[in-house]
Amino acid sequence: GWFTSAKTYSMSVVAHAVQPETMVEQGVAMLPGLAMSYDLTPLAVHYDEGRENIIVFLSSLVSIVGGVFVTVGLLTGCLVHSAKAVAKKVD
Repeated sequence: GWFTSAKTYSMSVVAHAVQPETMVEQGVAMLPGLAMSYDLTPLAVHYDEGRENIIVFLSSLVSIVGGVFVTVGLLTGCLVHSAKAVAKKVD
């Protein structure tokens, strides 16, 4: 399988407060802090090299070309409309 089981642990703290006076009475010279570390080794990438059939390739190609045409059309329309509005204000 792609995934294997792993043991995970979770911890939650709602509130914890230490008064500075208590720290002074106990002779603590350092301020409290928090150190966290994360283990990123469980992350994995599964790469499958293979060829799609010609129908999938052609439909992807057509969708990319169509998206380019739509984007260029929208940008051109916005630029033409903006240029006409600026020209109208100037007159």
